[in-house]
Parts: sequence; structure tokens; C-alpha cells
Amino acid sequence: MATAEKKPMNILQKLAQARLMFLNEHVKKSGKNIKLEFTYFELKDIVPSATRIFADLGIASIVNFDESCARMELYNADNADEGPVAFVIPYKEAPQIISNAGKEVTNPLQALGATITYLRRYLYMLALDIVEDDETDANLGSEKPAESKKPATAAERKKAKEQLTAPAKKEEKPAAEAVEMASPETMEKLKELAKNLIQKDETKREFIAQIGMKTKGFTELPAPAAAQLITHMEQILAEYEGKE
Repeated sequence: MATAEKKPMNILQKLAQARLMFLNEHVKKSGKNIKLEFTYFELKDIVPSATRIFADLGIASIVNFDESCARMELYNADNADEGPVAFVIPYKEAPQIISNAGKEVTNPLQALGATITYLRRYLYMLALDIVEDDETDANLGSEKPAESKKPATAAERKKAKEQLTAPAKKEEKPAAEAVEMASPETMEKLKELAKNLIQKDETKREFIAQIGMKTKGFTELPAPAAAQLITHMEQILAEYEGKE
């Protein structure tokens, strides 16, 4: 008995299949934000699985950059005449990391490399419909709904009137707790760890660039967050040293 011939898929069908295949791979997130409060996908988490899936399905991906946008085009490798599916995001270059002394820690090419890595990650996330935690809506719905109240009684209305007409009391505002910032020595140590990490692993440039931006060039960070970040980076460096 002859088997039915498999019908070729167009690029949209292949893309839908690629998204499902990536979802079923249960790719783990290895990136951690500056305060270690949540994880995110790094480019190295996505590319290996995406490359295998695209190869299996016959999808060719082309990435291009210009001064205004970053663009990924997906082609049907089995039908060169078929037009591509394109994904586009605005181009914005990552700033260079500035030291405490006001000197640039990274050079323009390194900043460009971090930008390319960052944009490529988001292009893959768009193409494969990869979702991250929604920071904006994370707390929506957490408020308790307003409870319906019965009409106030005469005694309750009298009490409310007395409270409204009573002389206003001067409220003492509690003193705001001062946030202890990391010392210059701690920030200098953090900067040195960041430089060592880049030397060990070029793929960490995006992570280090984010730290530089959020700490104003390794100059400002609350002491607890700085201590956590130093511990985290020391653990990463220790893993690399153990592999050498």
C-alpha cells in the first residue's frame, strides 16, 4: 500500500511548527537581573535549539542591521521563490561602561557587540514567540476588590461628623529610612569582577552592559544588592576556573 506523499509546508506553516517545537524543548533561562530577582533568556539559551529546529524544518534565518532598525528574515529553504517573513525592532546602541574615574571601561566595538547580542536575542524572541514575565502587569489584580457597604446608621453618621469637625491633629511623619549605598571600594571590586567575567566569556557583555547602565557606570548601587551581585559574579568566575 502506497503511503501518502507529505505535502510541502510554506514558511508560515514552518514558523508555526518551529514555535511549537521550541516550546516543547522547555529551554531554561540562564540570565539573571541585577538584583537577582528574576531570570531571563540569554542569546546562548535560544540559539542552539533555534538552529536545530530551523535546520530540521528547512528555515533559513538572515539578520541585518542599519542605523534605524534590526531585522530578521525567515526564508523557506525548500522554496527559494517564496517571500520571507520579517521581524523588525528599532536599533538603539548600548552605552559604553564608564568607570568611577569617568573613563570608558569598554571601547566602541565592545559596546557594538553588546548591542548586536541584545538585538539578536529580541529578534529570536519575536520570531519564536518567546515570552518573558510581564513586569508592567505583574502586580495588576493584586489589590483587594472594594467591599460593598451597607448604608451608615444614625450613630455611625454622628461619629463621622464628630471626626470631621474635630480640630486637626498634627501628624508626625515617620523619618524615611536611609538606603545604605555601596562604598567606592565595593563598586571598584564589582567593576573588576565585571572585566574579568568579560575576559572569561564574551557572551556576558550584554549582562555587564546592563549592570553598567543601572549602576551609572559602576558608581551607585545599594549595598545589599552590590553584595549579592558580587557573590553571584564570583560564583560564575569560580565555575569557569574549575573548567580550566
